[in-house]
Amino acid sequence: MFKDLRLLSRDRRALVILVAMPMVIIAIVGSSTGRLRANREKSRQGLTIEVADFDQSETAIRLAGFLAGYENVILRTIDIAHRDDTSTLKQLECERPSGDVDMRLVIQPGFEEKLAEMSTTQLLSGDKSVREKGLQSINLSLTSNESAADPMMEGLAKSLLALSLRSAILPLLVRENKVPMLRGAARDSVIPEPWAESEAARATIADTGNRVYQFFIPSYTVLFVFFLVNIMGRSFLGERDTGTLLRLRISPVAPVAILMGKTLPFFVLSLVQTTILMVSGRLLFGMSWGPQPLLLIPIMLCTSAAATALGLMFATLAKTESQVSSFGNLILLSSAGISGCLVPRAWMPPLSQKISLFTPHAWALDAYSELLTKEMPNINTIAQSCGMLLLFSSAFFIVGMYRFRADG
Repeated sequence: MFKDLRLLSRDRRALVILVAMPMVIIAIVGSSTGRLRANREKSRQGLTIEVADFDQSETAIRLAGFLAGYENVILRTIDIAHRDDTSTLKQLECERPSGDVDMRLVIQPGFEEKLAEMSTTQLLSGDKSVREKGLQSINLSLTSNESAADPMMEGLAKSLLALSLRSAILPLLVRENKVPMLRGAARDSVIPEPWAESEAARATIADTGNRVYQFFIPSYTVLFVFFLVNIMGRSFLGERDTGTLLRLRISPVAPVAILMGKTLPFFVLSLVQTTILMVSGRLLFGMSWGPQPLLLIPIMLCTSAAATALGLMFATLAKTESQVSSFGNLILLSSAGISGCLVPRAWMPPLSQKISLFTPHAWALDAYSELLTKEMPNINTIAQSCGMLLLFSSAFFIVGMYRFRADG
């Protein structure tokens, strides 16, 4: 056993595959996906609208205020130094917003004056004027994000703008004596306080990039733990070619003891690999170990047991180096794909989700997911997953022992 551990520690290729490679992949895929998911989480929180008010009239202020009053609207204001700054006005109207801003609303000079000139029918049908005559007819300009133009998002913004416009023009209707009966409604119309991102919301969005590692680190950990299959296969072939395995067979040692001695070094290596990835995930990527971190221990033990037992079975079945490379990679990639190591299993069709339960990877991922993503993890779910992993381990070891004896 100790000899095998020393040999494994000197095998740089194995160390790169088991530790360095998953760290690099987790860092690259996790960081890029974290940014994409953070933007998605941000968009789910609300429609982000950037407002540039060049009119700076009471109606313009009320329009922005009512627009900001919607629960799912995030309003950002652009500071305008001079309302007569035509160059900035043209620039904001021509250039599309970027980043996480969905839409930009430009309130042009003379906005309130333009509304005052309109008839009562036009004023009371703000949505109609927006749809048929265009926003330019009331000195408004609305542009969508340069990289994510979405007709549905634009239609939603226009609808909210039309509703906000109806509320904003109430004092104007009374002041211009267009609809005297609305005097009471105008008096009671209060501009809501602008919607602002709370500290909790900002913390949630800032933490989204970290939370994505709650999926990627366990997934790629499980994926690369099972890469022991190839390494164990090559190790057994090497010992078979050098005659070491034959000398062990003819020694007065039980076959079970031989297989245990050949398997334990890889089991220890698997535990070290998993521990390094979990600790690195915590220190480098801010991954949480869940509310009960000690439950990681049985999950890691059972997952490593299933991986090394599968590696033992494969090592007794493979006869050549080419079989180890071809069939080993086929088994690893196909089982990783169907089990949910590469993409969340919830995204898969129902049939694929059921098929995935025939792999130990899926049960390991279920245990990690229950512990790392739930505020109150279900102990029974984790115990069931660990039990299935031990069942896989037993089945793989029995098949491997049978093949080992048959070859003898």
